[in-house]
Amino acid sequence: MYFDASHPSSVASNVLLMPETGTTVTAGSTWPDSPTLRFKELLKLLRVSRSKAYELMKTDPTFPKGIPLYDCEQSPKFYWTHEAVAWLEGRAIKFRTRQKEG
Repeated sequence: MYFDASHPSSVASNVLLMPETGTTVTAGSTWPDSPTLRFKELLKLLRVSRSKAYELMKTDPTFPKGIPLYDCEQSPKFYWTHEAVAWLEGRAIKFRTRQKEG
């Protein structure tokens, strides 16, 4: 989905404001239609490969956790969009902090 000027959080300057995270998304950016993501949508939003996502799931305790849709081992999982965005913001903060230190 591209920027939607009719979205209630949109402002006249073509910037989408996300007050819960302080994130802004400019016109032309893609943004999920739903508060939840399937795994492929998570990969697209985070811009990581499937293998890198599995590696991050094992090594990064802050990586978004999948929630099973059903009560079985093989159930497909969904991910909260706000958790994925928060993870990205956390990575950006960590990167900027390292840049300032060194």
